Amino acid sequence: MLESIENQYQQIGYIARSHGVQGDVLIIPEFYAPTLFDALDLVRIENTRGDLIPARVESVRVQEKNNRLSFFVKFEHVSDRTQAEDLKNFAVFADREIVESLLGADERPLDLTSFDIWADGKHVGSVEAMLQNPAHPILQVITPEQNELLIPVVDEYVAEVDEENQKIQCKNLQQLEGL
Repeated sequence: MLESIENQYQQIGYIARSHGVQGDVLIIPEFYAPTLFDALDLVRIENTRGDLIPARVESVRVQEKNNRLSFFVKFEHVSDRTQAEDLKNFAVFADREIVESLLGADERPLDLTSFDIWADGKHVGSVEAMLQNPAHPILQVITPEQNELLIPVVDEYVAEVDEENQKIQCKNLQQLEGL
C-alpha cells in the first residue's frame, strides 16, 4: 500500500523570492537547521494545484543574518530569473525520513494544534491551526466564545509550552486585539 503524501514528505520551507539573474531562489526554512540541505539533493516543490514536483538541487548557499536562517538555492531546471520568479511563495518539501534524520528532537517542528492556551490562570481557548509566516508561526486560537485570536509564537506572548499536557502558557495577550 502506498503511503500518503503527508507521511512521505515534510515541508521544509517556502520560496520567498528569486535571487540574482541565474535562477537562484531564496528559501525560508520552517525550522532552524543550517545543515538541512547537506543531505538533500532532491526536493519537491508544491505547485498551485498542490502537486509535488521533483526539483534537483544544484547548489546551496546558507546565510544566517539577524538570527534568521535562509538558503539561496539553485535548482537544475531553473536557468533564469523569470523561471525563479514563477516559483515565488511555493512550498518546498523533502523526504520525511531524511529530514528527521538530519534534525535533532529539539529542531523538529512542533505541531501545537489542539493545545490549550492559558494566561493569567484562565483558559483562553484552543489552538485551531498553526499559520506559517516568514518571521514566525502564528497560533490561530478559538476562544470559548467562538472568537478567533491570533497569537505570534514569540517570547513576547508565549511563556511556556508544555508538550506533555498540551498546554501553552501565554503572557501580554491584552496587547493583541480581541481580548
